[in-house]
Amino acid sequence: MSDSQRLQEYAAADPFDAPDLEASEPAEDATDHTVWSCVGNLTAVRSIRARVREFLERSCPHHATLDDAELAASELATNALLHSRSGQVGGVMTLFIRSGRERVRVAVADQGEKRADGTSGPDTVREGNGDYGRGKLIIESCTTRSGEYWTDSTHVAWFEIDVPPPPENP
Repeated sequence: MSDSQRLQEYAAADPFDAPDLEASEPAEDATDHTVWSCVGNLTAVRSIRARVREFLERSCPHHATLDDAELAASELATNALLHSRSGQVGGVMTLFIRSGRERVRVAVADQGEKRADGTSGPDTVREGNGDYGRGKLIIESCTTRSGEYWTDSTHVAWFEIDVPPPPENP
């Protein structure tokens, strides 16, 4: 079965049961949004970067915001591939982008980390003494806020970037 066939089957089954980016956000604050799922393979990070740039060029053309969002989204996608079941054969991750007048919010939902017993969840411990954490530092340095949360079967990492107001016309 090809990656695209697996993705179609996976998407049809509502794979993540992912919640909205944040239920408390007022709907009128969001001016545009998109949701996109992709197969978790080596081209996923490049595809996610391109989707973020393409979307934000239409809705939020401030170049510093574009560059920062693209870099941070790349880190979220890379982490999802390296540290979750989304990076394994048949894995899928979902990109959420929301832009409003005051901020851009991007989230990547993955299939959660795999525990030794085959389940996933937030208390999974990475094996070995690897050097981790640089991606989070990059995300924190180029975003306004960031975080992560878990559902029963999904890990969602997100960030927000405050959009500078447009220059006033004299």
